[in-house]
Amino acid sequence: MQRLLQLSLRPFHTTTASQGLQKAVVRALELRHADVLRHLGSNPHHAEFASVLTALPARQRADALSLLEPRQREVVLNQLPLYAQRQWQSLSTPSAKRRSWFRSLRRSLRQA
Repeated sequence: MQRLLQLSLRPFHTTTASQGLQKAVVRALELRHADVLRHLGSNPHHAEFASVLTALPARQRADALSLLEPRQREVVLNQLPLYAQRQWQSLSTPSAKRRSWFRSLRRSLRQA
C-alpha cells in the first residue's frame, strides 16, 4: 500500500511547448498529414518550428520541409542552422552522380 501511495505522489511529467510541438510534428509526419504540418509551421514563431525541425533527423527534417508550401518552406529554411540548410539543398537538388545514373538507366531501358 505504501509503495502504491509513493507512486501516485510523484510529480507528473510535464512537457514543454517545444516538446509538444516536436511530438505533434513527428506524429503529423508519421500519418502524412501535410495540412496539420503546414498549420503547425504557420504560427508566427517560425524560429520555434525551425528549432523543432533542427532536432529531427535529416530525413525527417527533409520530409517535413517537402510537405510545406514553398513560401512557408523558404521562411522556415531561413531560420534553420546553416548545416541543416545545406543538407536540404543537397537532398532537394539531384546531384550529378544521380542524374548520370538515371540517364544511363534510361538508355539501357531504351535499348532493351
